[in-house]
Amino acid sequence: MMKNINDIYSSVIKSSYGLSMGAIWQHISVECAELSDNYLFRKEVFFVFLTQLLNEKKIKLATNGIFLSGTVEQQIQTLQAVWPPYPNEDENDDLDEYGMWFLVKAPAGVVWLTPDGGELWT
Repeated sequence: MMKNINDIYSSVIKSSYGLSMGAIWQHISVECAELSDNYLFRKEVFFVFLTQLLNEKKIKLATNGIFLSGTVEQQIQTLQAVWPPYPNEDENDDLDEYGMWFLVKAPAGVVWLTPDGGELWT
């Protein structure tokens, strides 16, 4: 039986806390593994979760040591605009194997905000 979205969110946030954006994607993949052909669902869940994490001030997005500016919606749109095609031919657009897209092409990474005001840069 498929977990509800709140259960998936709780599980993913717990298991990927302090880890990279690619790790968040991978943890969503694990939670959604029982769904066949689940790419579009995983993609939607990924952006919903990032939006929720940003709105809850649990993360910020940054690149080269600088936080992204703009509204949460604008920051999410920045990622969505360059999201790689699926399936893809370019190994640098890979999301699932080694997650190269997150390492070499993503316009930002995740910075986790700790309860004591600290930052965990990924």
